[in-house]
Amino acid sequence: MARRFTYAEKGKELAVSPSLPPLKRIRAPPVNTSDLEKENALTLIGCLTNPSEQRLWSMIPFISKKWELRGKAIGSDLGNNRFQFRFDFEEDLKKVLDNRPYQYSRWMLILQKWEQSIAASFPS
Repeated sequence: MARRFTYAEKGKELAVSPSLPPLKRIRAPPVNTSDLEKENALTLIGCLTNPSEQRLWSMIPFISKKWELRGKAIGSDLGNNRFQFRFDFEEDLKKVLDNRPYQYSRWMLILQKWEQSIAASFPS
């Protein structure tokens, strides 16, 4: 009977890559976000519930007029059917939040006060 060939002789040996040195982790310095929080303290973030029926570009001027605010509410498109409004006065922001819910084009608008980190799944 013939001798058996080893795995290496057959070319079936497991390919082992040379061990690489472990990657060193870096630490990011702490970030001061107090300026960001102050800048966005009077900001609302919102989302359309049915973008096929609701047009963001026409909703922004409509809803800001409907609120009848003392100051201005400047709206902008954030992409992905999301938007933001920046208010001049805190009383206006509170008035808008207290009178929720709002609808546009027979569909609801989801509004919430800006927070430092809003989940990617907003509104879930």
